[in-house]
Amino acid sequence: MTEKITAADAIRLLDSGKAVAVDVREPDEYAVGHIPGAKLLPLGQVTDRAAEVLPDKNALWLVYCRTGRRSADAVQKLEALGYTDLRDLGGILSWPYEIEGDFEGHF
Repeated sequence: MTEKITAADAIRLLDSGKAVAVDVREPDEYAVGHIPGAKLLPLGQVTDRAAEVLPDKNALWLVYCRTGRRSADAVQKLEALGYTDLRDLGGILSWPYEIEGDFEGHF
């Protein structure tokens, strides 16, 4: 079972380059606001596009969505595809750090 990760632990890993965030929301949600440097892999495309978007199955990937429901589903799918180092970051709504995108203070 994949571990949950706190925002504080996640930001340290992201800032040090030891992990990459993976946003499993839809492209329009990603455009509104996402964690800087996050790769977009919508939940509905995980099975078909994971190898293309996340080529290293042994890298540390921090998976998130809006509230945490889709990230948990995506983590299960990625594990089934052979990904070995995943963390469920939950929802961006609880992310207290910098967000980049076209948002105007709302999600």
